[in-house]
Amino acid sequence: MSENDCVLVQQEVTVKETDAQCGVGSWKPKCLQKFNNPKCLLFFLCMYGMILSFVVNGINNVNTTSLERRFNLSSARVGMISSAYDISAAVLGLGISYFGSGKNKAKFLATAGLFMVLGSCVMSIPHFSTGLYEAGERVIMLCHEENNSTEVCRTEETHLSNYLYVFVLGQMLHGVGGTTIYTVGISLLDDSVSSSNTPLYIGILYCCSILGPGIGYIIGGQFLDLYVDFDVMDTSSLNVTPEDPRWVGAWWIGFLVAAILNLIVALPLFLFGKELPSAKHVRETRISEAYGAEKSQTNPVKIKRSLKHFMKVVTKLLKNPCFVFLALSMLTEGAIIGGSATFLPKVIEMEFRVSASLAAIYTGIAVVPSAAAGQFLGGFVTRKLKLDIRGTLRLCILAMVVSLFGCSILWIRCSTEDIAGINAPYPISPEFLIQDESVYIPDLTSECNKDCHCTTNIYNPVCDTDGLLYFSPCHAGCKQRSAVVNSSDYTMCSCVNSTEGIEEGRNIGRNAVWDTNCRKSCTILYVFLCLLFLLISFCFLPIAPGDSVQLRCVNAEDKTFAQGLKSFIVRLLGTVPGPVIFGRLLDDSCVVWREECGRILSCWIYDHHLMIRNIFLLFVGTKILSIIFCSLALKLYKAPADNLNSPEEKVELETRVTT
Repeated sequence: MSENDCVLVQQEVTVKETDAQCGVGSWKPKCLQKFNNPKCLLFFLCMYGMILSFVVNGINNVNTTSLERRFNLSSARVGMISSAYDISAAVLGLGISYFGSGKNKAKFLATAGLFMVLGSCVMSIPHFSTGLYEAGERVIMLCHEENNSTEVCRTEETHLSNYLYVFVLGQMLHGVGGTTIYTVGISLLDDSVSSSNTPLYIGILYCCSILGPGIGYIIGGQFLDLYVDFDVMDTSSLNVTPEDPRWVGAWWIGFLVAAILNLIVALPLFLFGKELPSAKHVRETRISEAYGAEKSQTNPVKIKRSLKHFMKVVTKLLKNPCFVFLALSMLTEGAIIGGSATFLPKVIEMEFRVSASLAAIYTGIAVVPSAAAGQFLGGFVTRKLKLDIRGTLRLCILAMVVSLFGCSILWIRCSTEDIAGINAPYPISPEFLIQDESVYIPDLTSECNKDCHCTTNIYNPVCDTDGLLYFSPCHAGCKQRSAVVNSSDYTMCSCVNSTEGIEEGRNIGRNAVWDTNCRKSCTILYVFLCLLFLLISFCFLPIAPGDSVQLRCVNAEDKTFAQGLKSFIVRLLGTVPGPVIFGRLLDDSCVVWREECGRILSCWIYDHHLMIRNIFLLFVGTKILSIIFCSLALKLYKAPADNLNSPEEKVELETRVTT
């Protein structure tokens, strides 16, 4: 067979012994061959998946709030950045999985890793091509009866939102790596180990992939404590802190770190051969559980790759009800997981009143170990109980039912802050006598500040001695700032009707406010995080068992492409719209938008009850659909006609394979 034929025609399943050895060309030293086994391959795939999820689901998600503020983006538009990864992975996944069904799968993975390096570099470009970020720390939002809202609309600030498309391009390059590991990579693992060990290996791979976001949340959260422009300016003179809603952290560092790590892991994968030495014995001993198959023994054949054959395989897979309904179940699961992964740190930040960096760290601590545990537990239980396809599907349904009831923890949250003009009237206003919040219409402008010409471009919350929050000193009607150096007190506030008090050891005058330590977090956050740990475990438990079912319910020669087609369906219809829908729900619950030069930018304040209600209904709806689809996959699955072997007999036969 000529070298050119290898591109279009899948090679015979029997390969030369030298083709399965580690090395480059004719250089295949014996010292490398001790690494030429499934466990070593699993190690590199785990590192690959960990770095991929570190940047895509960790660093990218941690930076959600920072990107909104820095580049004037709404939550729905930020959701497009996450969706771009899934669009790329879905569309390219069909071609990659189809032509990656043959040999040289490891080199497919290595090449995709180089695309990830490029993607991470592209994601950091906007930082180096824009000017300094102005957080508004030098702007004193006081009440002046002359126009206080004079704005200079600079071209650079107006067009910052166009950098959205640079982020989209970077995520699309990341998508090449993502679709390759979860189609070609998983198929390569399945080629190299027995069917009974496949769920465990996939579970370990997914478990390590889940660790990536955790590392990304924690490390990315630390980066966010550094000011975004710390590399080009002296930050010692800044008046804003990470707790300030105007703060933007060094979001770009994580992407550069990911680019370096991707390069380190991609290069060793080029050394693997066309397949692992164990693959031959796996083929000889594996029993097929493909839907409706007439033969129980796998029998890979030589296949000519063509458009006609492509459509034939697609048609065959779409006629497999077990494959289709399991893919639809993963679609709905992917929608909610993709959306919550993107915005969960932001929700924790808003609901429990913590900084973006702390929200990222809390998310990493609670979500990552639980997701990893769920992935590993799913694969371990499937292997320990020696579950066949029907038993594995029942396990998936059970986990989905538990997580459906567990979503009620979303209603655990801090008490709502009283913000004048939002959910509470100004103390000096006719509406102050209204006690029923349901009839109160939010409006930051009142009789006491209507002549101050305040804007919502800068959010600088201040509070009085009664604990009532105001959007800014201007909205509180304050006409003067204390002359004391480094003081945060504002006086002569026409909207404030508080008495004198003591705050942090200093006297606060009557009708005065200050802007330090106004927003208090609540201890119920830790109860929420503990319950979130359990919920995430059950959400991720069906993933590894579900993937093992999809590998086993199709013919051996179709399994790589089946993974690609499943990825296409799940990503394009699930994880692509998931973050956008999630972001849209957040935007719909926005009460106060940042406005500049007549343009609506990012959201400052949300209606927390409406936000949680929207998320809860989305979660419940998708979970119910997941259970229905998985139940249909179980009901319609048809085992091979001549497959009379018991699960114990299958395991005994397949454990002869060296793993």
